[in-house]
Amino acid sequence: MNRNEIVTLYTFKDILEATLAVDKLKANKIESFLQDETTSGYKSFGGVELKVFSKHKKKADKIIVEFKN
Repeated sequence: MNRNEIVTLYTFKDILEATLAVDKLKANKIESFLQDETTSGYKSFGGVELKVFSKHKKKADKIIVEFKN
């Protein structure tokens, strides 16, 4: 896997929670973005994917697991 490949780290059902996760990663100096933000209010149809570079996947995953708990 290319270290600069973009991968899906997590899929959120709630756009607000997804946005908070991006902010949490940003605070830890990990670049990320959201994809498939088709929403109605705060709920997403099909989910909102949190994307990161594969080189940050392990660290980002740890941060998101702590964030969700």
